[in-house]
Amino acid sequence: MVRREVVKYVGALLWLLLSAVCLSKPVFADQNPTYQNQNLWRTVSFPVNNFSRISSRFGYRSSATGGEGQEFHNGLDLAAPAGSYIRSWAAGTVKKVAFDSRCGWHVLVESGPWTHLYCHIQAVAVEAGNIVEAGQVIAAVGSTGRSTGPHLHWTLRYQGQLINPERVLEQMQAAWAQQP
Repeated sequence: MVRREVVKYVGALLWLLLSAVCLSKPVFADQNPTYQNQNLWRTVSFPVNNFSRISSRFGYRSSATGGEGQEFHNGLDLAAPAGSYIRSWAAGTVKKVAFDSRCGWHVLVESGPWTHLYCHIQAVAVEAGNIVEAGQVIAAVGSTGRSTGPHLHWTLRYQGQLINPERVLEQMQAAWAQQP
């Protein structure tokens, strides 16, 4: 019960912050604030080619690798064949290219208040310090690290706060569905 109250409080604070920063009304979905700004949502790119399905959603889930109990999944898993291009979601600066046992090979890009993380990649086309454009190929889908098969694990943060990537994709789709 206390956790829900904290989430509501943090959500309210984020709403106030985003209201002051953003150009239009904020939208809440799954406790993650995002905002609808057609100009922003039309400048970003879907992050993976040959997308086949969402293989794991943002939020609590059973362990993907067979562990017991629930774990928090901080991104969206987009299944695609190994070697499929991964594209930078937004223009920005590559902050890190590294390997760890959970995320495998990964790339972290910073775009103003946004950071976007791409995990489980098998080949990297950028290095730390590179400036990238939205839609630019930065890597290839793989299954490195803690992974059950080829996919892109995509994590988004706005001013350090986790954002559900699925809600961002919905905002992108809505912006493109409207007439210019």
